[in-house]
Amino acid sequence: MACYTVHLKTRIADPDLAREKAIFVRDGWNIAAFGFGPFWLIAKGHVLAGIIALVLQFALLGLLASLGLPPEIQLAVMALVSLGWGLEGASLRRLALRLSRHHEAGLVIAQAEDEAERRFFADDEGQEPAMPAKGGLEGFVPHGPANPVMGLFPQARGSV
Repeated sequence: MACYTVHLKTRIADPDLAREKAIFVRDGWNIAAFGFGPFWLIAKGHVLAGIIALVLQFALLGLLASLGLPPEIQLAVMALVSLGWGLEGASLRRLALRLSRHHEAGLVIAQAEDEAERRFFADDEGQEPAMPAKGGLEGFVPHGPANPVMGLFPQARGSV
């Protein structure tokens, strides 16, 4: 299951219009951000943040070249930067959304983005969210102690 954060524009006065333009950001590894870095951020609509990231990435590359480091080390450093983009791309997108006056309206756990949208809007309207047809927890029986609170001392039984 994936975790999605929901972001709404704060400058839109009409709440229905703001919900219609909601942005869902999936948490976790992002292969597009890993491969394209700042261009991925620009493609997602965060042009200023993407241009700043692009300038910083080229400045890092220029610094590495001016230090006279071998190309293998330069490649390793840029691979680490790309790895950082893949791991933290969603966090950078959330930061860009926050800077462009979006607020985080909620958190949804779902298999795919369309299911996350259904769950968010069903919960927002006070309805029971529609569960997916397969892959749920049908027939799930929890195992273990009956005490739902873990990490606390159990109640004394029969001793005073």
